Amino acid sequence: MIRCLILCLWICGSAVSVNASAAVIQETEAAKSTATVKGIGLENAFPKLRFNRPIHLTHVGDDRIFVAEQNGVIHVFQNDAETSTTEVFLDISDRISRVGNEEGLIGLAFHPDFKNNGQFFVHYSSSVKDMHGIVARYRVKEDDPSVGDPNSEEVIIEQEQPFRNHNGGALAFGPTDGYLYISFGDGGKANDPLGSGQDLSTLLGAILRIDVDHKDPGLEYAIPKDNHFASVEGARGEIFACGLRNVWRFSIDRKTGELWAGDVGQDRFDEIDLVRNGGNYGWNRWEADASFRKQVEMATEKHDQPIASYGRQWGLSVTGGNVYRGKKFPELDGVYFYGDYLSGNLWQIRKDENGDYKNTLVRRTGQSIAAFGEDTDGEVYLLSFDGKIYRVQPTDEPENFLEGWPKKLSETEIFADLKKRKMSDAYTPYEVNAPFWSDSAEKTRFFRLPEGEKIGYRSEGSWAVPVGTEIIKNFRHAAGNRMLETRVIKRIETGWEAATYIWDKRGKDAELRPEGLQLELWMPVKGAKEWRPTTWHGPSSSECASCHVDSAGYVLGLNTAQLNNADGPKNQIMEFVKQELLSGVPEDFDASAAARHCDPHDKTCDLEQRARVYLDVNCAMCHRPNGPGNASIDLRFATDLDATKMINEKPAQGDLGIAGARIVKPGDAASSLLLQRIDTISNGRMPNIGSNVIDENAVELLREWIELMDASSAE
Repeated sequence: MIRCLILCLWICGSAVSVNASAAVIQETEAAKSTATVKGIGLENAFPKLRFNRPIHLTHVGDDRIFVAEQNGVIHVFQNDAETSTTEVFLDISDRISRVGNEEGLIGLAFHPDFKNNGQFFVHYSSSVKDMHGIVARYRVKEDDPSVGDPNSEEVIIEQEQPFRNHNGGALAFGPTDGYLYISFGDGGKANDPLGSGQDLSTLLGAILRIDVDHKDPGLEYAIPKDNHFASVEGARGEIFACGLRNVWRFSIDRKTGELWAGDVGQDRFDEIDLVRNGGNYGWNRWEADASFRKQVEMATEKHDQPIASYGRQWGLSVTGGNVYRGKKFPELDGVYFYGDYLSGNLWQIRKDENGDYKNTLVRRTGQSIAAFGEDTDGEVYLLSFDGKIYRVQPTDEPENFLEGWPKKLSETEIFADLKKRKMSDAYTPYEVNAPFWSDSAEKTRFFRLPEGEKIGYRSEGSWAVPVGTEIIKNFRHAAGNRMLETRVIKRIETGWEAATYIWDKRGKDAELRPEGLQLELWMPVKGAKEWRPTTWHGPSSSECASCHVDSAGYVLGLNTAQLNNADGPKNQIMEFVKQELLSGVPEDFDASAAARHCDPHDKTCDLEQRARVYLDVNCAMCHRPNGPGNASIDLRFATDLDATKMINEKPAQGDLGIAGARIVKPGDAASSLLLQRIDTISNGRMPNIGSNVIDENAVELLREWIELMDASSAE
């Protein structure tokens, strides 16, 4: 699910990865624009409920729904849209580790005979035995079978976790064999440093299959004799399939018994696998169906290729889903739905009459898709870290919101004079106090409101933007005076939609490129009389959605701290009020007392303030509570420094080979990973989307800030 180290190796050209032997048909945006298939949408299934990082939804064969939260609480409630309260079925938060963003309660499965034996199983990261994953059996209370007994724990598996990511986590019982299936990631960090994916002597990097109703000598379970690797010398017999990087979510089709898994890739591709007994899905010799490390020896002769994969312009962290077997929408029967945690893309895989699998992007949801689940009737639900539960269903809305967008910038009403770069008067210019780093590009910003509408002022967070609003950013190559792209973000009923118009080399026009595009540019070398080639990455629509996320309010620049630019009559906020573009500003608004970001590179401002503003603008859209960032840090400016969880904290996503590394180590910039990730364009680069040039001014700013911190507090 949640990525660890995402490289800046963005793929251009073909929209998705295809391997012909995998019998998959992948549709690009262009192909889908002519499709007549009815759309797929989401409905808030329980509008009166809100959860805290829900990671699994399931049932026990009746009209109840169970939702597990990552913090260790399992809720139960009636499957009714009017439900307004839940009951706590189990609370084991006292034994859950949430140090790493992927840690916590990460799996739940009810025994097939739950109604009679009251048994259920959980998979969690232990705070009692740190850096260990626990699979445990629980039972309901003897005097109240509607509640789980937290004191009934029986540990089934205790697996050491070398790092705080790639924990895997999913649990499910096979509908025909009654065995428990368990996913473990490869143990963490980048590149599978322990070689777990192709090591059959470890439970890491695999999906396990065990019999929880019997016990083999020395085990709290039995190993099914028909497990393929049970008969392989030197292999752990529990392994059902190997060669997996981090299967965060998998599910088993209740009708066919097929196991569908979403496996998160590293540099280039995420994948969907149909997992078979004895299968080897290639990691880390292969990443999906692309070669990753040729020197790695496969544990088996056969490499089971994915049935679908997608590249980084479509998403960064796959979330495995469920096959629809519901009754409400028979036309969806047999369709597998899955998503992407960061881009919010919702995909479907259908099997055609020839037995081929057709993989189609059906919706950009704008949500941080954490999990899927199904109820007793087989209806499929999507769980988001906005705390809501959505039901997947057909809709009359088009699959592709960009279908009606003009293909050329000259065909839009954005520019009054494209040649002179004159914007239409319908667009209002605005400036931000602290610009987001965009590889030295110069930017101009505009918005247009629907007729008669106003933006709603908020003292904190993003302003309330009405449906129909357009936000425009123009990017110009500062050194070469070349127009690069015009980025358009539109507020729609269900969230936001974004796309990029890429300008041609002569700057005459720009073409709509929903899949993004790479451009080669030349940049001057600092301190030298020479230029060097670099790459400008025009982001895809999916990549735009990876930053403009729900937890950050989608729109990143329209807020008080960024737009409160001056005291007195020239204040930008008050200008918007005069133009009747902004409502809700207090009559006694005092610009000097309101939130205001400084320019991070204005050395007349406080050093810590400058550093914190830079991190807020460039990093906090992901690194915040319920944000998609993998490290459990909060880089919002308003968060007290001690509460950011970055000072003297050990890294959860690898140390880049730095001994004694901390996220921020006061007085020691060289050991501070926050700085090192900004000061590189290779492994572990941050920001990891759309940037191929190091912000050298920011590197110096953060280095000075860290070096001048009180080193006495460092460990």
